[in-house]
Amino acid sequence: MIKVNKANKARNKIFEFLTIFSMTFGLVVASGIYLKNRNQYGGVLYEAQNNPWLAIMVWIFIGVVCTLMMVSFVEITGAMKDGEHSTLQSWTKKFINRKSASWIAIFYVAFYMPAIGALGSMFLIDILFEQGIRLLIIETQGKDQLVIALGVPGYLAIKLILSTILLVGFQVMNATTIKPGRWIQTIFTFVKFLPLIVVVIGGIVLYATTPNMSNSFNKSGTLVWGASSTFATMVPILFAFDAFMYAATLQKDVEHREVVAPALLSAILAVTIFYVLITVAIFLGADDGDIFKLFTNIFSNKLNAPWVTFIFKVIIAATLLTMINGYTTLIPKTVQSAVEEELLYLGKKNVGKITIIKAAIIGGTILGAIYITSIIASIIITAKGESQVIFDRTGVGIEKLYVPNPMEVLDLISSTTAVYAFAIYLVTNIAQVVNRFTNKVEIKKVKGGLVCGILASGLVSIVMAYLLYATFIGKPFALDRPKGVSADDWWDNQRSAIINGVASILVLVPIFTWWGINEYQLKKHVLNKEAV
Repeated sequence: MIKVNKANKARNKIFEFLTIFSMTFGLVVASGIYLKNRNQYGGVLYEAQNNPWLAIMVWIFIGVVCTLMMVSFVEITGAMKDGEHSTLQSWTKKFINRKSASWIAIFYVAFYMPAIGALGSMFLIDILFEQGIRLLIIETQGKDQLVIALGVPGYLAIKLILSTILLVGFQVMNATTIKPGRWIQTIFTFVKFLPLIVVVIGGIVLYATTPNMSNSFNKSGTLVWGASSTFATMVPILFAFDAFMYAATLQKDVEHREVVAPALLSAILAVTIFYVLITVAIFLGADDGDIFKLFTNIFSNKLNAPWVTFIFKVIIAATLLTMINGYTTLIPKTVQSAVEEELLYLGKKNVGKITIIKAAIIGGTILGAIYITSIIASIIITAKGESQVIFDRTGVGIEKLYVPNPMEVLDLISSTTAVYAFAIYLVTNIAQVVNRFTNKVEIKKVKGGLVCGILASGLVSIVMAYLLYATFIGKPFALDRPKGVSADDWWDNQRSAIINGVASILVLVPIFTWWGINEYQLKKHVLNKEAV
């Protein structure tokens, strides 16, 4: 509950407005800005075909769309009564039907949350080693000493062991206590803005002091403008905005409901502006749209201070603890709320109730299965590769040995999680619009809710139609090699598209299988008995 001073109503409103604004801002600005800002398959600049202006326009467009959708979610969450859960499946159950809500609960428990949580643990260790320790040793010693000393299998094993310890440790911690998780989330929510502020300032200063340096804006070649690249650029950006929907639940603890909509909308717009500033700064300071290369350019190359670069990369890695902590907290809570709402059947002893420990064991088992399966598949897929030559600040070439990428599969399908999630948001958004005409659910109408709902539904429908086509058909079957692209580079990118398309379909098989079994069990053991 947001604590307020009841003696001053005006001050209370301002306090609640600022509280919701800051919480929303901190919730939405997350790891997507690190994971997806790059010129590789699935990255913003890659999908924009090296057109930074297109990337910036799409950032703005998605920010506006999320702002419109937020109005709908504010109206939906306002319909939830005291004592009711305020989750996406709860909204779906009330505004659509129970079967759809059950499917969404299973989607989040069986795929979305475990995939993002597992990716978070591997990405943290990847930043710490690949972007941090390993590069620092290469820069200071002139050779890839860490991998040479440990060997590729040993180096890979250490990364996976540390990633596993993180994942298991957070699951156990969040299943048994809540205080450490709250402290971690609170502290690192503020800490994560430190490197981002440095990015904004550093990128602009670097450009101003070294205008002849190669960056994303002054690269040679014709800028590509097209529908396919525009829609493709939306996918990684959707991932960066994915958490915006959770902010709508913040109004439950607010005394003055009239400040909710302005605070949420202002926060989403502020996030959009912040993301655009970060993106512009990265494009000014790095020619490949990579935020980590920007830090290298600022501190290692410009200031000859590789240790400062390393420190900031460690800080970035540490901020990903919020991602791991958040999802290992959400998984058991989602299982628990779904059981309590009779959306999930997990045995006769767990009808309508389940302990958080049991929910954590179930969620942890699913997360572990996805984690292990994805690692095995990733190592098999990326087993073979060639060493790279990287150049230090003096221009000397240094060999960087090839190491398989254990997060390849999860990295690829992380964008799919966002596409599926936004498809679900779209259905919920449409349900809110329909409810305005059917009055199925009693709501407190939000000013502009109908217009914003219609606009958002229309825009997102067009986006989702193309993205689903591109994910399953367009990219995997694009067999024409663009001019100027080598056969090896083309196959590397095409392989990623095929893996993404196949994996995106395969993940639906266990989801629909579980949903079918769950429906049968619910009807047999829960719903029919209630009818009697």
